[in-house]
Order: sequence, then structure tokens, then C-alpha cells
Amino acid sequence: MDHAGRIEAVRSLLDEKTIDGLLVTNLTNVRYLTGFSGTNGQVLVTKSTAVFLVDPRYDARARTLVDAAEIVIYPNRLTEVLPAQLAAAQVSKLGVEAGTVTLASRDDLDARLEGIELIPVKDLVEGLRRRKEPAEIALIKEAVSISDRTLAWALDRIAPGVAERELAMDLEVHMRQAGAEAVSFDPIVGSGPLSAHIHHTASDRTFEKGDLVLLDFGCRFEGYCSDLTRTLVVGPANDEQLAIYSLVLEAQKSAIAAISSGAVGSECDAVARAVIDKARHGDHFGHGLGHGVGLDIHEQPTLNRLSEDVLEPGHVVTVEPGVYVPGVGGVRIEDCVVVTEDGCEVLGSAPKDTLTEL
Repeated sequence: MDHAGRIEAVRSLLDEKTIDGLLVTNLTNVRYLTGFSGTNGQVLVTKSTAVFLVDPRYDARARTLVDAAEIVIYPNRLTEVLPAQLAAAQVSKLGVEAGTVTLASRDDLDARLEGIELIPVKDLVEGLRRRKEPAEIALIKEAVSISDRTLAWALDRIAPGVAERELAMDLEVHMRQAGAEAVSFDPIVGSGPLSAHIHHTASDRTFEKGDLVLLDFGCRFEGYCSDLTRTLVVGPANDEQLAIYSLVLEAQKSAIAAISSGAVGSECDAVARAVIDKARHGDHFGHGLGHGVGLDIHEQPTLNRLSEDVLEPGHVVTVEPGVYVPGVGGVRIEDCVVVTEDGCEVLGSAPKDTLTEL
């Protein structure tokens, strides 16, 4: 990963934000800029320096993982070393990440950094993270591949009498055994009427004949996330289930066809929503079309009714329309795609062209 180039990209934006330096405290942003992963660590980027600051627990880890930044260890707290670093870099206006720094932390910094003006800065590093480098896309593809293989493995384990919670655990274990470092979120397994719960927590309910089963899961591979949703049916599908599935699949394919460089997030969402609205299921599509995926499972850009995000080559987003009918069940179909100059590439290969009957 080009951590030096990423730090330089932050540096190039300091004047635009009218700051002399940026204190990066969001741990995902810290990883993006330095390669470091852990529970503590900050990065100070100024017009002349880049410093990774951390407590002694991570001394050895930092020296193994961090590149493109000087490493400074503080004995107890950040402000033991930060004033000297700011003075050396002639920082009088310090940007702090508005989405991470709490009011209490800001007040503490303000009290301990004499003569330093703290400026809230929003989404500076997050904006850089939108466009994925080829190496990042390769890692996301591997995470997607692990999810695809896990889905294929799981199909034989879905049968009447199996509990949602049991299958959710099986998905997580298999992804880890297949090379994932972690899940990217707790697996969603919703069956029967519970499949209509958009963000269902796997329960002790057991699968029954005729159930729709909605599986939404993903993993992390070297920090990067995947996100996959497929909907299946236990036993023969009825006409209503087949119709809803066909509708959601049409909406997803239409949206994928609309995604390309220059497309606006709200416009892509509208394409899928128009298909579902036409079938009079508009009230049953209660979420946005998709979201960015990278080091975080939900990041920029977004695809929803209000999104003004303009898609660019290298953006990786989910495309996940759904229809959720109370008392009947829900269908969602989701893939990760990478935006290209003239369209997008679906990163996975999990089957979806027909409703899989188990």
C-alpha cells in the first residue's frame, strides 16, 4: 500500500482546510495512512512531518507495521509528546477529526495544548478512502471470494430443524477457516416471517418447510471487507415468493446497469426503486440501495435517495435492493461492485439468477 502517497494526499489538503496539521484519531484512518492496526494510535500530519504516536504497548507492533511516518512513543498520554511535535512543525491551527473526537476529548486537548487552535475537520481522510487502489480492490476481491465459497458450503446445512443462530455461527467459523481474519459484521440469518426484518439478529427459530431464508454476511481479509446477501427457500417456492424474488433480481440488475463513472448515488437508487415501485412494493423497500465498502463495512460513497455522491472509477459499493413483506418474508440480493469508466464490475460469483430451493 502507498502509505507515503496517502499521507502526502492529506498534506495537500491542509491549506484548503485552513489548518497547519491534522491529528488523525479514527483508527480506520490511522490504518489507512500507516498500515498500523490496534486499539490505540494517532497520526499527526503537518506540512513538513508525519508522526505516528502510540503508547508503549504497541512499540514493537508499530515498528513492524508502520511505514512513511516517524514513530513516537508516549509513556501515558498523547499530550505528553504532542505539544513538542506541534511546536517543531510550527502548528498553530490543528485539525481534529470531528467524527471521532468527543467533546470531552476536545476539551482535554484544548486545556493541554496552550496556544493551539483546534479546528473540527470532517471526512478529510474518509474522502481519500473512497477511491480504492488496485491493491485494495484485490483484497476486497479475496474477501468476497471467501464469502462466496462460504455460501456454497452453507447450502447443504440449511434444512428444517436447523436454528438461525446455529447457521450464523457456522458461517462465521467457516469464513475464518477459509482465511478471513474476522467477520465484517455479525451474520444476519432471517427465516420465514423473520426474513422481513431488514437487520435481523439471528435467533433460536428453526427453519421450516416453505421458509424464505435471508443470509447477509461478510468477512475481513487483511483489513478489507466483503458484504454478500442471498435469499433462499426451504422446499418448493410458492408463486408469491417467486414473484418477489424475480422483482428484486430485476431491480438489482437494473441498478448495476446504471452504475458507472459520473453516476450520482441518488440516481442509482432511483433506478432500483422505480422497478419496485412499479410492482407496488415501494413501501416494502425500506433502505437505501447500497454503501461503500473498504476498511469499514459502511463507508463513502452512499447510494440512497438523498445521496449526492458522484461515482468514480475505483469506488467499491454494494448493490442490495430488497422487498420485505410483513407476515410473508423478505428478499434481498446483494453484491459488491467496483465502478469503472464505462460501468461496473461485480466482484463475486455467487449464483442468483433463480431462487435457490433447498
